[in-house]
Amino acid sequence: MLSPLKPKRQDGFTIIEVLIVLAIAGLIMLIVFLAVPALQRNARNTQRRNDVSSLLSGVSEFVNDNNGQLPTSVSVGGDGQTTFTGGSGTTSIQGAKVGFYQDTHVHFGNASSSPSASTDDVYILTGATCNGNSVTNGSSRSFVAEYWVEGSGNGIQQCQGS
Repeated sequence: MLSPLKPKRQDGFTIIEVLIVLAIAGLIMLIVFLAVPALQRNARNTQRRNDVSSLLSGVSEFVNDNNGQLPTSVSVGGDGQTTFTGGSGTTSIQGAKVGFYQDTHVHFGNASSSPSASTDDVYILTGATCNGNSVTNGSSRSFVAEYWVEGSGNGIQQCQGS
């Protein structure tokens, strides 16, 4: 008796299955490559905000130590010590890290100053208050930090009050 022909067993994948897997893998890689720069930018912006908070804390401590006078400069030591100076006073703060804003990028001015937009610089402005993310005139004892964070194209102005 003759046996019927058995269908041939197929091993492996068809070309269509391989192409579908490659297309899905390509889409996943595209999503990852698009998301990573935005995540890195957000991390840098968060660090900038934290650094500005540290600077403002140091300025506040200087003001308290020096009868309401504001500092005119800041210097950062290699040991993590930040020193604020102005008039006849100095205040050193251990561990007040400024990260992105090294001492050459911290500028002091007043509310009428018009700082340039740069994500490398922060401006401590006296006689100013924050109105949203913009600077407006305030009392002579008030001060704010004006800085820029990275956006999708240009820097985005930020204002953080004391």
